[in-house]
Amino acid sequence: MMHEIIGAGYCYPNELHHYWSILIVLYPYITGLIAGAFIISSFYHVFGMKELQPIARFSLISALGFTFCVGLPLLFHLGHPERALNMLFTPHLTSAMAGFGIIYASYGVLLCLEVWLIFRPEIVRYANQTKGVIKLFYSTCLRSYP
Repeated sequence: MMHEIIGAGYCYPNELHHYWSILIVLYPYITGLIAGAFIISSFYHVFGMKELQPIARFSLISALGFTFCVGLPLLFHLGHPERALNMLFTPHLTSAMAGFGIIYASYGVLLCLEVWLIFRPEIVRYANQTKGVIKLFYSTCLRSYP
């Protein structure tokens, strides 16, 4: 039972369904965006390349933002995103999803720490200049109270 595809020859029954969707392709694309943004930020903050100063902080924030949503395409592709909690609560170390979940969680903590340290002077300035709820927010970011 072969079905002829116009211009492509024949497609066998086990080849009718393609398993790579756009959601699977988005995962390495977003991962590459995160890695590239982190490298650009590191070139300025760690290695002192002055020509990257205008975009270093923006690239760090974009890496953090994309880190929060990097796993979403894979979860949506699986069809049951609510099962991700099972992977977090009962991780199996031979599972690739659980392993990369641990890696990305630790990478997310690293990025949050780096963003907090890089933007600390602005947080201090805003905590001293603002009032009300915004002052409470910035004071909480400083781990101190008004």
